[in-house]
Amino acid sequence: MFMTACSPASTPDTNAETTSTLQATSTQTNAPTAIPATKTPTPVGDDTIVLQFWHPWTGNKAQVISELVAEFNQTNEAGIIVVAKSVADEDYLIEVISEAVEAGEVPDIIAAPSNFLRSFYAEQRLLISMDDFITDEEQGISEEDQKSIPTQFWNLDVLDGERYAVPAEYDLHLLFYNQTWAQELGFENAPTTSEDFLNQACTAARQNAYDTDDDNNGTGGWIYNTEPATMLSWMRVFGGGDISSDLLQGLQINTDENQEAMEYLQSIYQLDCAWTGKETTPHSYFSKRYALFYSGTIEDWTHQLTMDTIEGNSDDWTVIPYPGQDGSPIVLSDNLSYAIFQSTVEDESAAWMFIRWMLTDEVQITLAERTYSVPFNLSVVQELGDFIEENPTWQKVVQYVPLARTQPVNEYWNVLGSLLQDMGWQLSQYNITAADIPPMLESMENMVDEVVYENQ
Repeated sequence: MFMTACSPASTPDTNAETTSTLQATSTQTNAPTAIPATKTPTPVGDDTIVLQFWHPWTGNKAQVISELVAEFNQTNEAGIIVVAKSVADEDYLIEVISEAVEAGEVPDIIAAPSNFLRSFYAEQRLLISMDDFITDEEQGISEEDQKSIPTQFWNLDVLDGERYAVPAEYDLHLLFYNQTWAQELGFENAPTTSEDFLNQACTAARQNAYDTDDDNNGTGGWIYNTEPATMLSWMRVFGGGDISSDLLQGLQINTDENQEAMEYLQSIYQLDCAWTGKETTPHSYFSKRYALFYSGTIEDWTHQLTMDTIEGNSDDWTVIPYPGQDGSPIVLSDNLSYAIFQSTVEDESAAWMFIRWMLTDEVQITLAERTYSVPFNLSVVQELGDFIEENPTWQKVVQYVPLARTQPVNEYWNVLGSLLQDMGWQLSQYNITAADIPPMLESMENMVDEVVYENQ
């Protein structure tokens, strides 16, 4: 069954706020406008330092990154030229980097998942320690700025007291929620518990099943999603999902809480309150009211705005956390971090100069305004007054950042994530019963333990 996976504080109010300006601005004012990329100068002279920078961003985010890199190349006074390369997505980036390591042709700078970077630092020592750069009086990150970075993210890339990376992006996993449609269905507030979520999803599904439009039959509710972060989010909704960063002591995932989460996902699908679409992305479905909810990240924001314009969608939507059983928000963060591969002292220093420039307030403001990403330094948010006024829903995303929990930071998360994704698919099969869930979780434990043992 799992063989395919082996191949490889105060709590903000989670009720949806009416975003009356979202419809007007999302389809017009706030859609990112294309800015012609500045021409990257050709390296000239022996003093020029050329650095390779690989990252997983695509689409609008990749375009903005490309333009920022071009700006850095034109404005830095150290003769540094950065060549940016977009490597499709995180999974493919991991594959490409692994191949580059074997070939001895690694880039100078990388933006990649924290757990992937940790293995390079802990086992292969291919990344440099950034501590001296961080504390540098001129090019470092001040203690004041460090205090405005959420602790759980700032401490993520530290191992045995040494820093091997710095946060590049907080990509929160949230639920996109059609507020206008929900209110028409009789729900004034966003769901705050799993029971509320199920009720609203089923109501939307029934609406589409019994309206006069035959094309939307079988839709509505939540677009079923088995991505590892989504599966882990639902596990945490039910009080489970605790995965140690050290799996040498064994994986403890066959628990009552995790079983309850899996039974919930099975029931919401079998009740037809969740459905699987043929399209690979949820944005068009959401714009057409084929879904009241879908699981997404901040990266989906610009895609959704663009699709709303294409489909002529005027509904107000917002983003909400996964609804915890006691009403508390469940927010998972998928983090990317900047790291530097070992090379010469000059190249390493130049690489840090580029990373530090990418973390400046000015660059972070540009990224927020054009890609809806969350600034590395949360104190920058106060400089985004006009942007927040035009995008009130985005401010809620920032409120969720301090509450977010990171994905497990261990080298086996990709293996476990693949198994969770496979289990999510199994739960959507009608020949699987609740009695099958504990053995499935136990098999997952055994498989991960075996992988960990074989790699010791």
